Amino acid sequence: MGLTFIAFEGYDLITTVTEEVENPRENIPKAIFISLIATVIVYLAVVAVAVGTLGAQGLADAGESGIATAATEFMPTGLPIIQNGGALIVFGAVFSTLTALNAVVIASSRVAFSMGREGQLLPSFGQLHYRYGTPFVAIIASAIVMLGSVALPTQSAGNMSSLFFLLSFIIVNVAVIRLRRERPDMNRPYKMPFYPAPPLLGIALNLLLTGVLVVYLIQTDPLALGLSAAWIILGGVAYLVLKRVRGPPEPEAPASADVRPEVED
Repeated sequence: MGLTFIAFEGYDLITTVTEEVENPRENIPKAIFISLIATVIVYLAVVAVAVGTLGAQGLADAGESGIATAATEFMPTGLPIIQNGGALIVFGAVFSTLTALNAVVIASSRVAFSMGREGQLLPSFGQLHYRYGTPFVAIIASAIVMLGSVALPTQSAGNMSSLFFLLSFIIVNVAVIRLRRERPDMNRPYKMPFYPAPPLLGIALNLLLTGVLVVYLIQTDPLALGLSAAWIILGGVAYLVLKRVRGPPEPEAPASADVRPEVED
């Protein structure tokens, strides 16, 4: 589950474009739940057909080509243009990879843009293009990181992605609790039901998956684990250096400075 968790990370990417979405208070929650429901339905249907066609053991023996093998067995051959179901799966996989890369570039660049704007990365990351209004520096940096990951073995890159997404979900759940405590009066158009059970369960279950995945990587892919640790250390060092360069934060203006006199009827 720790390895397949990345298949559901798309709903997390939706939130990164909140500032660019029309009526985000309504559309962002809708997009998250609709995408989750659609993804679960599609995945269950694909797994049902694959297991029903090849059987559990046959699907396991097929390895990475399991879905294509199942599609070849399931769909008729000799169709116009498409020779078999496996070719259709490969065709769809290429386009799904392109859309996934596009989503990751958008999401990662928006996160880097926000971090640059908040002073957690270089200020240039928080700049917008004078003509297109896009965070061009953050987009270029995200593209460079993605191109650099091409040099990694595919399995190691996938394992690193799974690990980092699990860690990010832990941080998100922790942030929910902190926001509830530090900003109790914040306007919340969408309120998490049964608080604080969901974030506590999210933290616990993601920690469990992370621990299992780390043990698995120690045994099978130490390269991915080592690179992940190095990336986290690099990020921590960069954060501390930028924090020292910026110096202490400026004191906030008193609340009364923004208060306008009330006008009586």
